Amino acid sequence: DITNHIIADKKYRVPTSYSDTFQVLEEEGLISKKQYKTMKKMAQFRNIVVHHYDKIDETIVVNILRRNLKDFFEYRDSILKIIK
Repeated sequence: DITNHIIADKKYRVPTSYSDTFQVLEEEGLISKKQYKTMKKMAQFRNIVVHHYDKIDETIVVNILRRNLKDFFEYRDSILKIIK
């Protein structure tokens, strides 16, 4: 995951979890507090989908992704600024 590569490359503190990687980026001023909170929720959502996929209604997943697509683009733009 690109977030872990950035953290390792810049020698930031080691995250304690997947969602903590976003907090590290926020602590270092690379993403906003708002982006951190959004991506933390997305990480939690991802964990539910990955670990409970057999109980997930795919229509709900698609709707969540569609409603929040702009968040992915904003995060992508932040990451592109960091790696350029």
